[in-house]
Amino acid sequence: MNRENVSLGAKDHDIYQVLSDEEVFADLFNGALFGGSQLIRPEMLAQMNEKKYVNITGTVQGQKKVILKRLRDVQKSAELREGCLAVILAAEGQREIHFAMPVRSMLYDAVDYTSQVEQITKAHMKQKDLKKRPEYLSGLKKEDRLLPVITIVFYYGEDQEWDGPLSLHDMLEIPEELLPWKDYIQDYKVNLVYSGTVNSRNFRTGLRDVFELLPLMKDKEGMKAALAKNRGHYSCMDKKSGWILSKFLNIPELKKEVREGEVIDMCTAIEEMIQDSREEGIAYGVEQGEQIDQDFTGRVQTG
Repeated sequence: MNRENVSLGAKDHDIYQVLSDEEVFADLFNGALFGGSQLIRPEMLAQMNEKKYVNITGTVQGQKKVILKRLRDVQKSAELREGCLAVILAAEGQREIHFAMPVRSMLYDAVDYTSQVEQITKAHMKQKDLKKRPEYLSGLKKEDRLLPVITIVFYYGEDQEWDGPLSLHDMLEIPEELLPWKDYIQDYKVNLVYSGTVNSRNFRTGLRDVFELLPLMKDKEGMKAALAKNRGHYSCMDKKSGWILSKFLNIPELKKEVREGEVIDMCTAIEEMIQDSREEGIAYGVEQGEQIDQDFTGRVQTG
């Protein structure tokens, strides 16, 4: 990895911890998908089991039952109206570009929908209220409905330039003869979220700062200029915003506990991190130079 980078990258576990926070989770969807409209509120959200096991029969392995296992990063249900479960929301964190993301995202959502069908079918079996042949065949009644699933792929890598596929069609090699009819080939699009696809002003939590500073993670001078321009803001951040930013920028100095009501000086913390990175690079260069000198000296002595 280039030692000129400001940070070695966020730790995935820390990111999942941040995204699991209801306020941050709601802000991610509101800011990224709904233009800043507060459609999702933290109190609407309920944690869901990210582990999904779905039984599938009649696969390529014959009629054997196959258990499909998938583990979401963060998944929550939301009641848009009181007492009415309306939507399932999921956030998949990506530190690296994933060249099969459309298929992966499609599979996650398909497992969620299949799981819903299985749950409804079990309820009908328990109530013994499936009467017609089509109902027995599908395990559903005509009036049964599934909850929509919305999945966000949150790319927080240092490069902040996604050059991977954004849809299933992007991954397919469609023969020229089929191009006029490619609409018959089902597509699946990725809801990709990163600094290049959002307006940072649409966010109300520390995610706003994350989207503003992430693109500068490989640009030390740009980072210092941004801090200088907004020093009043970054030198006096509230505890939670500082916590969020510290996780994404991987700032070790701010991983210690901050007392309630205490403000955080992110300017100083980031500047110290930049300095540490510079010193680390210098030390690495010196170490490499010494190693080269030793190798050269050794060859001369044995030559």
